Amino acid sequence: MHPLVPIIMALGVISFLVGIIVFTRFGAKKINVVRFLNKEYALWRFVVTTLGVGIALIMISVLIPKYVHYQPEQLQSTQPILSSNLKYELDTILNSLDLTSDAMVAAMNRFQVEFQAASEKGEKNTMDLLTLELSYRIRTELQNQSYPAHQIEREIEKILNIVKQSNKQSGK
Repeated sequence: MHPLVPIIMALGVISFLVGIIVFTRFGAKKINVVRFLNKEYALWRFVVTTLGVGIALIMISVLIPKYVHYQPEQLQSTQPILSSNLKYELDTILNSLDLTSDAMVAAMNRFQVEFQAASEKGEKNTMDLLTLELSYRIRTELQNQSYPAHQIEREIEKILNIVKQSNKQSGK
């Protein structure tokens, strides 16, 4: 989530509630003029303005994530740690299988980071789900490239063994 969303949403809600509160308070007392910042405003104009601004800010905070993409910086400590031998072996396998797309590399890195975190917490179910997800992604890519089924399973096992081996070396 973009860091501005909660701030804009809070300002919108505050503006909206101020409009509602002023309208109910002054409307009950039958007061038609609101003094704000040493100026006088008609009650209906003040209420419509505060409600409108509140609704507009809330809508903007809802639309920000759709139109303004926010990618938080990842900490260096969460980057996967591969020894040079394992990195070379993994790169060789991925290049030979033509699995070097940005999406696949990002999936591998995400798998390594999340698998390491789950391993440190001892979450076996999460580790199994991550393994299934990565194997499915690799299987799908290789099937799209028309690899034979028996070869696909061997390649998946090789890749997963390398990635899991890197996790064992880095902490477990």
